[in-house]
Amino acid sequence: MAITIKDIANKAGLSPASVSRILNNHGRFSAETAKKVHEIAESLGYFKNQSAADLSQKQSRVVGVLVPVAHTNFADEIIKGMQHTAYELNYELLITFIDTDEKKQIQTVQSLLSRKVFAIFMLAIDAPTALFELLNHANVQLVSISNQLNNKIPIISSNNDLMMHQIVDHLYQKGHRKIALIGSSERYPIVAKIRRKGYIDALAAKGITYNPDWIWGFQNTYQTGLDAIQHFGTPLPFTAAIGSADIISVGLLNAAQDAGLVVPNDLSIVSVDGTELTQLTRPILTTIEQDFQMMGHLALSSLHEKTLTENAIIYTDTKIVLGDSVRDFNNY
Repeated sequence: MAITIKDIANKAGLSPASVSRILNNHGRFSAETAKKVHEIAESLGYFKNQSAADLSQKQSRVVGVLVPVAHTNFADEIIKGMQHTAYELNYELLITFIDTDEKKQIQTVQSLLSRKVFAIFMLAIDAPTALFELLNHANVQLVSISNQLNNKIPIISSNNDLMMHQIVDHLYQKGHRKIALIGSSERYPIVAKIRRKGYIDALAAKGITYNPDWIWGFQNTYQTGLDAIQHFGTPLPFTAAIGSADIISVGLLNAAQDAGLVVPNDLSIVSVDGTELTQLTRPILTTIEQDFQMMGHLALSSLHEKTLTENAIIYTDTKIVLGDSVRDFNNY
């Protein structure tokens, strides 16, 4: 027999209405009373009927999360930030992986929308026209996380232009003047465009004319990093490379070592993202660290506080985290 709020109320010595408000985080109760009710509910094995709660409140508490099926080594960090905040604010996450095939994408999103979700978060997804139109007419709050689609969808992301300036500034201070960008040469994604422009502008600010041949590699994959060393050959024409994702940078590092190059003496590497991957390599990679968990937190907290306007852009902090993959020419 299912445990009800009335059962909890009888054991707690409170009214069912008070217990309901405590379990739904409504009203003001002492921390001691709230703790007692939650402990009783847990001990009795009470499970909240979220569908009934949503119906009574006339609003779903379910947030759909679209995650690209292609591997990203930071999506789990964003979801961690979401999950912690969802628990605090009493939301439920429905995480769905989305294929690269447009027809399958439409089917996935249609299935998600049938669950009566309150909002949809898109994690680093470049939505094709058909998918974007479906989402845009779905009457749900859309949020793009770690990507920039257009000015009609709220965005929570790092400032990709600033990141490129931070990296180029760091390498310049270490004496580097020949710097490549690996993994951002794809023409259309907005993030790739912003990073290219930021890289070019940052070099120009230091009086360096960029070499267009040194922006190379379409995909954010390990193979891109491996192929880059073979593409440019040895000795490399540049002293430093910016890997546009940690997985690219690991490929660069391994391919360089396979080619008999020593990192950082023969090639310096700065990685973009700063996930755990950068701590597992030898040498440890210097990186620009993005705060992915904060992105996840801000997505839900901003949704809850209803502060997301159509053209909102929320940038999270980024910082250089020093490893052992950058040569300092000033010490030679």
